[in-house]
Amino acid sequence: MEKINIQPVKNYGIKATVAQTLATVAQSFLLIGLGMELTVSTLVIGDLRSSSPQSGFSMTQNEASWYGSILFIFHPIGSVMSGFLQERFGRKRCMILANVPSILGWILLYYTNSITMLYVSTISMGMSIGFSEAPIISYVGEVTEPRLRGSMASIASMSSMIGMLLISILGSMYHWRIVALLSIISPVACMCFIACIPESPMWLIAKGRNEEAEKCLCWLRGWVEPNVVKSEFHELIHYNEVSGALQGDSTSRKSSSILQYLALFKDPLVYRPLRLVMLFFFFSFILCLIPCRPFLYIILERVGIFDYHDLILVLLSVLQIMACIITILTVNRLGKRFLTLFSFATNTFLLFAFGGYLIALNNNLISSTRWIPLLIISSIFFFGAYGLSSMPWILLSEIYSNESRGVATGVSAALSYLLIFILTKSYLPVESLLTLEYSIILFAVIGVFGALYSYYYLPETENKTFLEIEEFFALNKRVH
Repeated sequence: MEKINIQPVKNYGIKATVAQTLATVAQSFLLIGLGMELTVSTLVIGDLRSSSPQSGFSMTQNEASWYGSILFIFHPIGSVMSGFLQERFGRKRCMILANVPSILGWILLYYTNSITMLYVSTISMGMSIGFSEAPIISYVGEVTEPRLRGSMASIASMSSMIGMLLISILGSMYHWRIVALLSIISPVACMCFIACIPESPMWLIAKGRNEEAEKCLCWLRGWVEPNVVKSEFHELIHYNEVSGALQGDSTSRKSSSILQYLALFKDPLVYRPLRLVMLFFFFSFILCLIPCRPFLYIILERVGIFDYHDLILVLLSVLQIMACIITILTVNRLGKRFLTLFSFATNTFLLFAFGGYLIALNNNLISSTRWIPLLIISSIFFFGAYGLSSMPWILLSEIYSNESRGVATGVSAALSYLLIFILTKSYLPVESLLTLEYSIILFAVIGVFGALYSYYYLPETENKTFLEIEEFFALNKRVH
């Protein structure tokens, strides 16, 4: 196979960094809303599963299991829909429309007075999350320079952590109904901010709207004149023309029919990165304790630190944001591969330590000490956010070919949240069967396999162009 000549992309300097940061921050308000929607169930379950709920109705363990996971059933529907629609209507329009079901979900949660209404509100939120994921991922990857792609994608991931922190702070101050009412501000602000940023130049070029694409590219590269971006603009046009050449396909798939899009998944440039990222999602969800998070208050009670649950939730959110900030500052220097392997090893060790502590405590080998489980849980959340939880989403923005990016990211996001649903829904039955301590040990064992898989198959994509990344998957390379 003949290797395609890949030209380095120009470094535009500080003004371009500012412009791309503004665009990333604007669309990241969607992810702030996502973090809020993912976390509010913890507040609701904590209240309705308490001995004296303040909301006029209560919740059984089975209902709590469904409420904590049902959001992830309906997210895939929105993700698949957005994967197709963003190819037709663009990233920007899809991101604006994604806020509508979010607003509806918060209103329904505020007025809910039954378990059924709780389900309906979280279904609406799940549709919003799903509808926003694919355009967010595609947009960040397409509008940023290779030197900034990892940092900008980390900002997007950090935004969901900020949303979790906001819900945690509001939950420590107000009842969850008031929290739901205040949360409406986020999607409304998001619609206003996204209206002010440009459309993806790469999508516009794919649609033959080159003049608009050039104007958007000038905005994103620091509000410069067209002659400044001339080289990169022609490189984008060239990439749009040759993307797919690595698999020896001389025809361009321009049809927008669903069957044509689905046929893309027979392409090695789609199914190989899809396999990689889905396994990455599985391992990272386990090591970051994602299946346990809706039931975090229950776990804190089991380890004897429930009295401070509101403050602990705020602390964990702050730690995750700090980890994301460190990721933003270090990913370009250390690389995504090193951060991933480091986080895999660290969280696997921490899970073994947590499981060992619980086994020793339950067998009366040690006395209960509050600071040990708090330290371990805090460390798991911190190192999970430093490399693990954000990295698969960063990879989604850059590992798919141009012609498949919109649909493939939508399907990937859908499958990831379907995976979260399965893991979350099955967590309580698994814990009942194995007990908490051996469930944690099982997670640690899975982490060992995840670290080994990443060592052999995860490529370094930092500072790589889209064509360089496509070449890796086209040749079916292995890192070691």
